Amino acid sequence: MRNPGKQMDVGIIGAGWAGLATAIELTLSGCKVTIYEAAKSIGGRARRIESGSMASQLPVLDNGQHLLIGAYTETQRLIEIVSPGMSAGGFLRVPLTLDYPDGILLKAFKLPAPLHLAAGILFANGFSLAEKLAAIGFIRHLQSQAFKPEAPASVAEAIANQPEKIRRYLWEPLCVAALNTPANQASYKVFARVLKDALTGSRYASDFMIPVCDLSGLFPEPASDWLKERGAIINTQQRIRTIKPGPNGWKTDCEVGEACHDVLVIATSAPQASSLLSKFPECAQIVSQIEALRYQPIVTVYVQYPVRLDLRTPLTGWIDPVPFFVFDLEATHRRKGFIAAVTSAEGPHLDWSDNRWLNEIHDRIEQSQGSLPRPRFIKRIAEKRATFSCTPDVVRPEQTTPCKNLFLVGDYVEGPYPSTLEGAVRSGVQCAKLVTQLS
Repeated sequence: MRNPGKQMDVGIIGAGWAGLATAIELTLSGCKVTIYEAAKSIGGRARRIESGSMASQLPVLDNGQHLLIGAYTETQRLIEIVSPGMSAGGFLRVPLTLDYPDGILLKAFKLPAPLHLAAGILFANGFSLAEKLAAIGFIRHLQSQAFKPEAPASVAEAIANQPEKIRRYLWEPLCVAALNTPANQASYKVFARVLKDALTGSRYASDFMIPVCDLSGLFPEPASDWLKERGAIINTQQRIRTIKPGPNGWKTDCEVGEACHDVLVIATSAPQASSLLSKFPECAQIVSQIEALRYQPIVTVYVQYPVRLDLRTPLTGWIDPVPFFVFDLEATHRRKGFIAAVTSAEGPHLDWSDNRWLNEIHDRIEQSQGSLPRPRFIKRIAEKRATFSCTPDVVRPEQTTPCKNLFLVGDYVEGPYPSTLEGAVRSGVQCAKLVTQLS
């Protein structure tokens, strides 16, 4: 039995954003924290993968382009804790903007909520007045009807009566961006929660936040430095081989040997968590829930033109042949002609070759820019299991397990948000609260 006067010792397996969030909150609560990370670098799926070179003019590349929104308050709070000023200075922050080169442009106004969005919709280009009023009516519906038991199951059902143009250019792209799940499969309840936080909160909650530095520098590396300064231990390239109950908590076994912790938090990917838990019969239901999860891909294609581009907004969208958004990274990373094209969820694009991707991107950029020299292809990053499919019937495992003092964190565990950075961070914050209640 743990001595009540002894500092609680917590082991965390995994140094992604969820694991780091857990570690920060536990450190603030006075716990002793040790992190085990199998990879060479921390950050999980949201990290830097190539350092770039000024000499070669290659930019820094992340393991996929990420977009945050102003409603991601916990992510911003933790970034500010470990790196004061970064929650503001680390992003290019713009009002919600949906920009399509075929004449559609919606941009939130700098007005108090909810007038900021209502004005943005009413003065948007490319929609009729009837279409605009229908969109505003749907947002009002979110506040009063979305969470009732009789609410539609899928996003497609919920938006079925919206005008076709509003569905295609507004709700369906926002659904895929928020849940990484097609509207005909996506949970309306979760979509409504994200929209409610983003669109009916403060004026700033709907802002788009594009990182101006690489993802490792945005949060994981400052978090690592902050934790180490406060006595936390971070072991990289240390894969946990087994976990087992000990006389006073849990034992972990990895390359550095065995260690004992009062509490153990599994902050790995869902499949890795399932592997660690599969040895415990009492966790069979959790393992079954994890193995039942289905996944959706995200593809990011980094491209650099030899000339400067003149994109009118930092984020430009295309609907056909598949919906994708182009991030103007010249504006954020100060690299001439640097862009990232991102498409989420399943579709025929998963079978495209690098050359097909390059042609599709180039053709669409020329639609708005006119004739351009061919770009230099840099890298395509396809994560086939980037997020779980956020469907109405998905059953996500709870953070607590049947095993005493053993917890799960990650964007896949039960929570109000889908598989996003904010979902991962909130999971870590909530887990830390559960752990500190043990003392």
